[in-house]
Amino acid sequence: MTGLHFLPGRLFACLVLVSGLSSCGHIYTKSHSYSGGGVVTVNGARITSAVKPMGGEGGFSMSAMVYMAGSATLDGPFIWRIEAEGEQGLHESMTVHRVKVTTSTTKRSEWFPSRHLGVVEPFKPFKKEPGKAYAVFQIPGKLKVFPETDGAITVLADLSVKSTKGTRRKVVQFQLQPGTTSDLEFINLPAEIIEDLENDPREWKW
Repeated sequence: MTGLHFLPGRLFACLVLVSGLSSCGHIYTKSHSYSGGGVVTVNGARITSAVKPMGGEGGFSMSAMVYMAGSATLDGPFIWRIEAEGEQGLHESMTVHRVKVTTSTTKRSEWFPSRHLGVVEPFKPFKKEPGKAYAVFQIPGKLKVFPETDGAITVLADLSVKSTKGTRRKVVQFQLQPGTTSDLEFINLPAEIIEDLENDPREWKW
């Protein structure tokens, strides 16, 4: 299970600003995606799993060179990752050793190639949330599942979290439910907000 045909919100905002012609606009998105999964605690860190749709269709337009509008219908495949929220000064790193994905409707069950795993991801602080630190492992490649076809998915992850008090390894499980959402986002981003996004350790890698 492993082409960007749409315009995600953050990319849309960046295009607006890079053009130097507009700093505001809106984008309407309809997403066939997954949500839920819950939170699991490993060595004191809160672990979650998340996906972002990378397929679909969309576009944007410009009015009077000062306002941009976009729309997109988003679907699989997905970029996907394992996220950890810890305590600054306590949690040091997270390592994902194995990952397995199972689909409920089509009954697919696959282990992700281990040669792409095992990366030690350090916990990084974020100045806007003092005391917290984040480690994010974005799994290479794309997760080729489709909510309307494959149904719910189960992500099984064998991971370890290292802190100043030691390392703990645990197999955790997340159940992500399919769903369709619609969102209208108005964008008016000065350059300093884009800079903050770049410094946020939780930002997705497009």
